Amino acid sequence: MEIDSISGEGRMERKKRESRQKIINVAMKLFEQQGFSNTTMEQIAEEADVARKTVYNYFSEKEAIADEYVKDISNGLAQEVLVKLQSLPDTRSRLLSALNNAYGWVEINAELTGIVLAYRFKTSYYSCDKYQDSENQQERGTHRIIAEIIRQGQKAGEIRSDVRLELLVRYIDLLRGTVVWEWLQDTSGFDLREEISRMVDIVLDGISSGESRGK
Repeated sequence: MEIDSISGEGRMERKKRESRQKIINVAMKLFEQQGFSNTTMEQIAEEADVARKTVYNYFSEKEAIADEYVKDISNGLAQEVLVKLQSLPDTRSRLLSALNNAYGWVEINAELTGIVLAYRFKTSYYSCDKYQDSENQQERGTHRIIAEIIRQGQKAGEIRSDVRLELLVRYIDLLRGTVVWEWLQDTSGFDLREEISRMVDIVLDGISSGESRGK
Protein backbone atom coordinates (compact mmCIF):
# COMPACT_ATOMS: atom_id res chain seq x y z
CA MET A 1 0.00 0.00 0.00
CA GLU A 2 1.37 3.43 -0.96
CA ILE A 3 2.03 6.05 1.68
CA ASP A 4 -0.37 8.44 -0.08
CA SER A 5 -3.18 5.94 0.39
CA ILE A 6 -2.41 5.54 4.07
CA SER A 7 -2.39 9.29 4.68
CA GLY A 8 -5.60 9.79 2.74
CA GLU A 9 -3.90 12.10 0.23
CA GLY A 10 -3.80 10.94 -3.38
CA ARG A 11 -0.90 11.55 -5.72
CA MET A 12 -2.78 14.27 -7.60
CA GLU A 13 -3.67 16.11 -4.39
CA ARG A 14 -0.08 15.86 -3.19
CA LYS A 15 1.28 17.27 -6.44
CA LYS A 16 -1.19 20.16 -6.32
CA ARG A 17 -0.23 20.92 -2.74
CA GLU A 18 3.47 20.82 -3.60
CA SER A 19 2.99 23.05 -6.67
CA ARG A 20 1.03 25.55 -4.62
CA GLN A 21 3.68 25.64 -1.92
CA LYS A 22 6.46 26.03 -4.50
CA ILE A 23 4.69 29.07 -5.97
CA ILE A 24 4.37 30.59 -2.49
CA ASN A 25 8.03 29.95 -1.67
CA VAL A 26 9.25 31.40 -4.96
CA ALA A 27 7.00 34.45 -4.68
CA MET A 28 8.11 35.26 -1.14
CA LYS A 29 11.75 34.95 -2.22
CA LEU A 30 11.15 37.41 -5.06
CA PHE A 31 9.23 39.80 -2.80
CA GLU A 32 12.19 39.86 -0.43
CA GLN A 33 14.84 40.20 -3.15
CA GLN A 34 13.29 42.84 -5.40
CA GLY A 35 10.29 44.18 -3.53
CA PHE A 36 6.60 43.37 -3.71
CA SER A 37 5.67 46.11 -6.17
CA ASN A 38 8.49 45.16 -8.54
CA THR A 39 7.44 41.52 -8.72
CA THR A 40 4.93 40.29 -11.29
CA MET A 41 2.91 37.10 -11.58
CA GLU A 42 4.82 36.36 -14.80
CA GLN A 43 8.14 36.53 -12.96
CA ILE A 44 6.80 34.22 -10.27
CA ALA A 45 5.71 31.70 -12.90
CA GLU A 46 9.07 31.85 -14.65
CA GLU A 47 11.08 31.46 -11.45
CA ALA A 48 8.84 28.60 -10.29
CA ASP A 49 9.20 26.96 -13.71
CA VAL A 50 5.46 26.65 -14.26
CA ALA A 51 3.05 28.08 -16.79
CA ARG A 52 1.56 31.48 -15.99
CA LYS A 53 -1.87 29.85 -16.18
CA THR A 54 -0.84 27.44 -13.44
CA VAL A 55 -0.04 30.32 -11.08
CA TYR A 56 -3.39 31.94 -11.81
CA ASN A 57 -5.15 28.63 -11.22
CA TYR A 58 -3.98 28.81 -7.62
CA PHE A 59 -3.89 32.55 -7.01
CA SER A 60 -5.80 35.40 -8.64
CA GLU A 61 -3.08 37.95 -7.86
CA LYS A 62 0.21 38.26 -6.02
CA GLU A 63 -1.55 39.71 -2.95
CA ALA A 64 -3.37 36.40 -2.61
CA ILE A 65 -0.02 34.62 -2.48
CA ALA A 66 1.17 36.90 0.31
CA ASP A 67 -2.12 36.31 2.14
CA GLU A 68 -1.67 32.54 1.93
CA TYR A 69 1.88 32.84 3.26
CA VAL A 70 0.70 34.90 6.24
CA LYS A 71 -2.04 32.37 6.96
CA ASP A 72 0.59 29.65 7.11
CA ILE A 73 2.64 31.76 9.53
CA SER A 74 -0.47 32.38 11.61
CA ASN A 75 -1.20 28.67 11.80
CA GLY A 76 2.33 28.00 12.98
CA LEU A 77 2.13 30.66 15.69
CA ALA A 78 -1.25 29.30 16.75
CA GLN A 79 0.27 25.94 17.57
CA GLU A 80 2.70 27.63 19.95
CA VAL A 81 -0.07 29.57 21.69
CA LEU A 82 -2.32 26.53 22.12
CA VAL A 83 0.31 24.95 24.33
CA LYS A 84 0.44 28.03 26.59
CA LEU A 85 -3.30 28.61 26.98
CA GLN A 86 -3.91 25.94 29.59
CA SER A 87 -1.45 27.53 32.03
CA LEU A 88 -3.10 30.97 31.91
CA PRO A 89 -5.72 31.79 34.56
CA ASP A 90 -8.45 33.69 32.71
CA THR A 91 -9.84 34.98 29.42
CA ARG A 92 -8.06 38.33 29.61
CA SER A 93 -4.61 36.84 30.04
CA ARG A 94 -5.28 34.28 27.28
CA LEU A 95 -6.39 36.92 24.79
CA LEU A 96 -3.45 39.19 25.57
CA SER A 97 -1.01 36.32 25.26
CA ALA A 98 -2.45 35.13 21.96
CA LEU A 99 -2.60 38.57 20.35
CA ASN A 100 0.80 39.70 21.61
CA ASN A 101 2.33 36.51 20.26
CA ALA A 102 0.84 37.22 16.84
CA TYR A 103 1.82 40.89 16.83
CA GLY A 104 5.43 40.18 17.61
CA TRP A 105 5.59 38.90 14.03
CA VAL A 106 3.49 41.81 12.75
CA GLU A 107 5.90 44.39 14.19
CA ILE A 108 8.81 42.76 12.37
CA ASN A 109 6.89 42.35 9.10
CA ALA A 110 4.89 45.58 8.97
CA GLU A 111 5.07 46.04 5.19
CA LEU A 112 3.85 42.54 4.40
CA THR A 113 1.13 42.83 7.01
CA GLY A 114 -0.11 46.04 5.38
CA ILE A 115 -0.23 44.39 1.95
CA VAL A 116 -2.22 41.46 3.29
CA LEU A 117 -4.63 43.59 5.33
CA ALA A 118 -5.33 45.83 2.32
CA TYR A 119 -6.01 42.73 0.24
CA ARG A 120 -8.38 41.33 2.85
CA PHE A 121 -10.32 44.58 3.09
CA LYS A 122 -10.52 44.76 -0.71
CA THR A 123 -11.77 41.21 -1.10
CA SER A 124 -14.31 41.56 1.71
CA TYR A 125 -12.39 39.12 3.89
CA TYR A 126 -14.07 40.69 6.91
CA SER A 127 -17.60 40.59 5.47
CA CYS A 128 -20.46 38.71 7.14
CA ASP A 129 -20.45 36.00 4.47
CA LYS A 130 -16.87 35.08 5.30
CA TYR A 131 -17.86 34.22 8.85
CA GLN A 132 -20.84 31.97 8.23
CA ASP A 133 -18.77 28.79 8.40
CA SER A 134 -17.28 28.91 11.88
CA GLU A 135 -15.46 25.59 11.52
CA ASN A 136 -13.63 26.87 8.43
CA GLN A 137 -12.64 30.07 10.21
CA GLN A 138 -11.32 28.18 13.23
CA GLU A 139 -8.92 26.28 11.01
CA ARG A 140 -6.97 29.46 10.34
CA GLY A 141 -4.38 30.52 12.86
CA THR A 142 -5.47 33.22 15.24
CA HIS A 143 -9.15 32.62 14.45
CA ARG A 144 -8.80 29.15 15.89
CA ILE A 145 -7.04 30.47 18.97
CA ILE A 146 -9.64 33.17 19.60
CA ALA A 147 -12.43 30.62 19.22
CA GLU A 148 -10.76 28.33 21.75
CA ILE A 149 -10.27 31.20 24.20
CA ILE A 150 -13.93 32.14 23.90
CA ARG A 151 -15.01 28.53 24.47
CA GLN A 152 -12.94 28.37 27.63
CA GLY A 153 -14.25 31.73 28.78
CA GLN A 154 -17.86 30.68 28.22
CA LYS A 155 -17.26 27.43 30.08
CA ALA A 156 -15.83 29.39 33.02
CA GLY A 157 -18.72 31.87 32.95
CA GLU A 158 -16.44 34.78 32.02
CA ILE A 159 -18.01 35.34 28.60
CA ARG A 160 -21.71 35.44 27.77
CA SER A 161 -22.98 32.35 25.99
CA ASP A 162 -26.06 33.84 24.33
CA VAL A 163 -24.04 35.11 21.35
CA ARG A 164 -22.84 32.76 18.60
CA LEU A 165 -19.21 31.77 18.84
CA GLU A 166 -18.44 32.74 15.23
CA LEU A 167 -19.95 36.19 15.81
CA LEU A 168 -17.77 36.81 18.86
CA VAL A 169 -14.72 35.70 16.89
CA ARG A 170 -15.71 38.12 14.16
CA TYR A 171 -16.09 41.04 16.59
CA ILE A 172 -12.60 40.50 17.98
CA ASP A 173 -11.10 39.93 14.54
CA LEU A 174 -12.59 43.14 13.19
CA LEU A 175 -11.27 45.12 16.14
CA ARG A 176 -7.77 43.68 15.96
CA GLY A 177 -7.66 44.21 12.19
CA THR A 178 -8.66 47.84 12.65
CA VAL A 179 -6.07 48.44 15.37
CA VAL A 180 -3.29 46.98 13.25
CA TRP A 181 -4.36 48.93 10.18
CA GLU A 182 -4.31 52.20 12.13
CA TRP A 183 -0.88 51.36 13.53
CA LEU A 184 0.48 50.58 10.07
CA GLN A 185 -0.47 54.05 8.85
CA ASP A 186 1.97 55.52 11.39
CA THR A 187 3.92 52.98 13.42
CA SER A 188 5.24 55.74 15.68
CA GLY A 189 1.77 57.06 16.43
CA PHE A 190 1.04 54.65 19.29
CA ASP A 191 2.33 51.49 20.88
CA LEU A 192 0.67 48.50 19.21
CA ARG A 193 0.71 46.26 22.26
CA GLU A 194 -0.73 48.97 24.53
CA GLU A 195 -3.54 49.56 22.05
CA ILE A 196 -4.21 45.83 21.83
CA SER A 197 -4.45 45.73 25.61
CA ARG A 198 -7.06 48.52 25.49
CA MET A 199 -8.93 46.61 22.81
CA VAL A 200 -9.08 43.53 25.02
CA ASP A 201 -10.42 45.70 27.86
CA ILE A 202 -13.16 47.01 25.58
CA VAL A 203 -14.07 43.51 24.41
CA LEU A 204 -14.35 42.16 27.93
CA ASP A 205 -15.59 45.21 29.86
CA GLY A 206 -17.47 47.24 27.26
CA ILE A 207 -17.00 50.94 26.58
CA SER A 208 -18.54 52.34 29.74
CA SER A 209 -16.18 53.92 32.28
CA GLY A 210 -15.30 52.23 35.54
CA GLU A 211 -17.19 54.94 37.43
CA SER A 212 -20.30 54.25 35.38
CA ARG A 213 -20.16 50.52 36.07
CA GLY A 214 -19.77 51.17 39.77
CA LYS A 215 -23.00 53.17 40.01
